[in-house]
Amino acid sequence: MSDPAESRMFQTMPDADTHARALKALTLWWEDMGIEADPLPVARPKLPSPSPAPKSQSRDPLQAPEKPAIATPQAARAAGFGTPDGDPEDARKAVANVRTLDELKAAIMAFDGCALKRTARNTVFSRGNPAADIMIVGEAPGRDEDEQGKPFVGKSGQLLDRMIRASGLDPETDVYISNILNWRPPGNRTPSTEEIAICLPLIERHIAIAQPKVLVFAGGVSAQALLRATTGIMKLRGRWAEYRFKDADGEAGDHIPAMPLFHPAFLLRRPQEKARAWRDWLEVVKKVEGAD
Repeated sequence: MSDPAESRMFQTMPDADTHARALKALTLWWEDMGIEADPLPVARPKLPSPSPAPKSQSRDPLQAPEKPAIATPQAARAAGFGTPDGDPEDARKAVANVRTLDELKAAIMAFDGCALKRTARNTVFSRGNPAADIMIVGEAPGRDEDEQGKPFVGKSGQLLDRMIRASGLDPETDVYISNILNWRPPGNRTPSTEEIAICLPLIERHIAIAQPKVLVFAGGVSAQALLRATTGIMKLRGRWAEYRFKDADGEAGDHIPAMPLFHPAFLLRRPQEKARAWRDWLEVVKKVEGAD
């Protein structure tokens, strides 16, 4: 006769479908947190047990210790880390002669000076209306943006679109959206200062060709890079600044008003900050209406 307690235990054990759903939810959470992993566990062959290591021989105490093995710079760059093998001057030369957004997009897609391009699926250029008065510049593409080849199309982009619509504007006709970087950093990590410096001439040329009336910097990375600021987004947000257009040689020209805002991804983590972000966005709308 079976034990009732044992019978209840087997009834409550999760089946294979439950395990699969739990594993899928876990891997999606990993991806949202920036941890890239295989969607399913990989069965790996068992390796034979290693033979016992020989007894270490006594070392001369005056001999220098052996250096630990380190990864080569090439391997680090291939994995998306390490110093990128590019130069800002290469990026400036790549876009110096472009005069239209179509030419700029083609030049950026042909540019190989940023190591992030080798680990990204797509080159993410822009979305929205290039003739709009407002241009929003974010940080870098995420997973959804990398897959679709458009900026701000994931959860943070959906939040941004809702805020734009709530103010009476349309995200596809009344704003133009891009990023400082056109390629996704592996695992959604923060771009390095070297990567930002390499790609900065690309977005500066982008802004110069689009010629918006007002710039919006979504997040501290874009605000600090394009304003050459050292303070964080908590102090930068909600305060008007001046951005100077850069010509093909990188020289500063006319200036336009720029407003740093909290990045929508930050608002998803800190929803209590949405009220301040909303007030800042309304200041942008008022500025554009006053300029018309």
